[in-house]
Amino acid sequence: MIWLKELYWGEKAREKGKKLVHAAESGKKGKFDSFYLITLSGYPDGQLDLFKFSDLKSRLFKPEEMVVLGLAGDRAEALGLLEQMANDCLKAGGGVALKAYFAAQPVTAWRGVSV
Repeated sequence: MIWLKELYWGEKAREKGKKLVHAAESGKKGKFDSFYLITLSGYPDGQLDLFKFSDLKSRLFKPEEMVVLGLAGDRAEALGLLEQMANDCLKAGGGVALKAYFAAQPVTAWRGVSV
């Protein structure tokens, strides 16, 4: 996985911090299955994708190609983060091109993620 250096954190997700990032990176499931990831969309016409950790088990996803932008403790928190991300993009002059805006932001390996 590729991680946004200044990752967007929901309050519940921030409590777990790097443990949550490490779990996603290593593919550990179980107690973190209910947490949500926000990523750049893998679809050409998509912007951002939102899905649960438990969905990482699906063959539809290629974790090594994912660019993770945010982590949230539940769906409501994830939707709040999406709103914040859209506002940040608008304020920075990116308009509604969320994918292009976030693709241009600095990324890191999981160990470099700021909590």
